[in-house]
Amino acid sequence: MKKINLLFFMMALGAATFFSSCQKDEILNPEPSINFKGGAGYTSTDVTINAGESIKVGINAVQNSETKSDLTTFTIVITQNNIPQTLINETLTKDQKMTYVQDFNITFETVGTANLAARITDKDGKYNEVMFTVTIKEVGVTVKKKSNVEFGSFNDAIGSFYGTANETIYTISGGANNQDKVDVIFFKGATNGNTMAAPDDVDVNSITDFNLNTWTTKNKTRFQATNMTAAEFDAIGTLHSFPAFNDATALTKANQLANGKVIYFKTQAGKHGYFKVVDLYTKGDKAKFDFIVEQ
Repeated sequence: MKKINLLFFMMALGAATFFSSCQKDEILNPEPSINFKGGAGYTSTDVTINAGESIKVGINAVQNSETKSDLTTFTIVITQNNIPQTLINETLTKDQKMTYVQDFNITFETVGTANLAARITDKDGKYNEVMFTVTIKEVGVTVKKKSNVEFGSFNDAIGSFYGTANETIYTISGGANNQDKVDVIFFKGATNGNTMAAPDDVDVNSITDFNLNTWTTKNKTRFQATNMTAAEFDAIGTLHSFPAFNDATALTKANQLANGKVIYFKTQAGKHGYFKVVDLYTKGDKAKFDFIVEQ
């Protein structure tokens, strides 16, 4: 009986030793490790930036110290509006099989929220990843848009004078009574064609019917040609970053206008804006424009 008990004890002890040995050999976390670099110049946690800005992302990745499984691939995936985009998909070299260290400069153009996920994978298919959120804000000044502003000729009920600040069309008499508010004047001439001019422009002052010779205040609005398309104009929202305005080369008028053309202007008050030609009617001196102006 004692012999049996001893044998049973030895068998139980052996089994316990066996299972203990198996548990000791099992690797609970066989994945490689990865983290974002911290410190000056690096982004490693949730951040808010302006559209068009870049962030510097640094990566430190190391193979698992127990499995010694070679690192094989590294990826960065950015998900915005529930759409993932693989920005980096790198197959690692032999020199990178133990450690992977790299920096990236990433630019975010689209306004919204983006999740940036960096993943390291080894040859056993084990992986680990880290991530943070980037909030991208629209930049620029607040603008207002006025659509389908209709201009007429000197003898039309619709006026030829427009104040961009108060979004008001004036007739000849109305313009004379609100000289400080008039920024642009529309006319159609034999030489200039369809034209938008500043009140101090020489050619618009030669139109005697406008009676500009009696004005004591003539705002110095200035114009620049642009390569902006009508679609790009229409896509501008409530904020916009206006480009630098070259006062030295700017003109007192924008002439030979055509449907869909976009002109950049700056008022005497220093407000930037665009106008888009919507329709140049076949009848006389009549036209329709859309305006976007800095508030």
